[in-house]
Amino acid sequence: MDPRGMNLWEEEDNGYSPIAEYFRDKVVLLTGATGFIGKIYLEKLIQCGASELILIIREKRGVPPAERMTRIFDSVPVMKSFQRNFNNCRDRVKVVRGDMSEDGLGLDPADVEYIRQRVQIVLHVAADVRFDETLFKAIQMNVKGTWEMLNLCASGCSRLEMFVYVSTAYANCLQGTVHEQFYDPPMDPMVLLSLVEKMNAVEQDHFEALTQMILGPWPNTYTYAKALAECLVKRFYERIPVMIIRPPIVVATFNEPVQGWVDNLYGMNGAIVGIGCGVLRVIQTGPDDMKNDVMPADFVVNGTLAAIKYTVDRNALEAPSTDPDRVAIFHVTSSVDNPLTNARFRSLVETIGGDHAPLNSLWIGTCINLQSRLLVRLLTIVFHVIPGIFIDAGLKYYGKKTSLMKIYRKVARFTGFINYFATHEFIFVNDKMHRVLETMTPGDREKFHCDIRTVTWEDVFNVYVPGLKLYMRHEGPETWIASRERFYRLKKIGLGFFYILLAMNHHSKSGNACLSTF
Repeated sequence: MDPRGMNLWEEEDNGYSPIAEYFRDKVVLLTGATGFIGKIYLEKLIQCGASELILIIREKRGVPPAERMTRIFDSVPVMKSFQRNFNNCRDRVKVVRGDMSEDGLGLDPADVEYIRQRVQIVLHVAADVRFDETLFKAIQMNVKGTWEMLNLCASGCSRLEMFVYVSTAYANCLQGTVHEQFYDPPMDPMVLLSLVEKMNAVEQDHFEALTQMILGPWPNTYTYAKALAECLVKRFYERIPVMIIRPPIVVATFNEPVQGWVDNLYGMNGAIVGIGCGVLRVIQTGPDDMKNDVMPADFVVNGTLAAIKYTVDRNALEAPSTDPDRVAIFHVTSSVDNPLTNARFRSLVETIGGDHAPLNSLWIGTCINLQSRLLVRLLTIVFHVIPGIFIDAGLKYYGKKTSLMKIYRKVARFTGFINYFATHEFIFVNDKMHRVLETMTPGDREKFHCDIRTVTWEDVFNVYVPGLKLYMRHEGPETWIASRERFYRLKKIGLGFFYILLAMNHHSKSGNACLSTF
């Protein structure tokens, strides 16, 4: 029997897939395998029958790389689900110690030689995705790490078929409408790298003090560093085969390997949980018809693998080009094909969120969306600060631990991070990705589902919201009836207040406008 174990698709005989066949027996180097989307890339590549997956993982909080990976295999739902179906899947994974912020990636010379002789596909997913990261650390991780990975691949990886850089659609967020092409970077990344590498601790502090001046119009260090990293990929296009994947806001898995899986509260995940808990009551957004770009994580992973196969096939048929505009850049996005408007998002969160409200929610899951920054600040005092002060005072009076104002300080910090993206509309043109979708066979479309046009947002949120409750709140289906009853009980209380105050203020139109938020 094949030592890799029987592939699930072979057992089910769901149709031939050229994409799956391409990745079968491939040796893939994957960075970022301990991150959310990295875990899904790992799982999918094992499903495809890759003969070996080499993972560069750093030591973290004293836990060695191999042990970190073992813990992920033993505890993460997406890993536990497929290990029941695939024999010897761990035997196909080789963990090497490395760090994106170190010179030469901190790799042992023997590991470097092993990689050079064996690797065929490189998926560079590792990134520091925090919006509040210091500029120094963002450059070290996201720019230096990409530079080191490109150098590694260009220095003797004789079997290399493709270097894939997983960027972000927001790397060029200053454009508004973004095409699948390179844009001018905010500055020369090599100049910035040379400055950062020579800095001592005192100089780093001075550097951070200048962060806002360096960033200019860029909303955060993450998008700034990603734009610089894309420029580095462009510089290597004549030396190695490269391509870039630009995903948008990535949310829970839609279908595979398990529905609704998510492991973080970044961005939209945090907003939905905050609204569901009744903690996030006021937020600044754009108009109701503003389009948001959102993709389920498994669609991003499947789209990436489909784009790799498409690009490798294209490169085999075409003569090498010296034109950087020929570099394959793909938007695995939804704003053109199936946009999610603010109004639709709010409706889905309030309706589906009501059926899956957390057991200990503070209030019903409603949120006031306003375009006026002044009104947001005023209503934040009314709906966040004042309740926080009074509830914490009551808790303190009864000798209990106060926590609500601490939570609201975190909420204020969170909304500050996402404000730029919540108030600006972006259109990511995905013509090249359309060509990938057009070449996919029926078997490919079934096994690498990535066409957002084939699903509705109601379908997505009916999986996404329960997934947040299950995986982030640790409240399984057995709690759903109780939480639903609590939600409707709180809603009745809110309606009671509404009608009482409506009777008291029936002559005040402005009062009615405020009361409608209950």
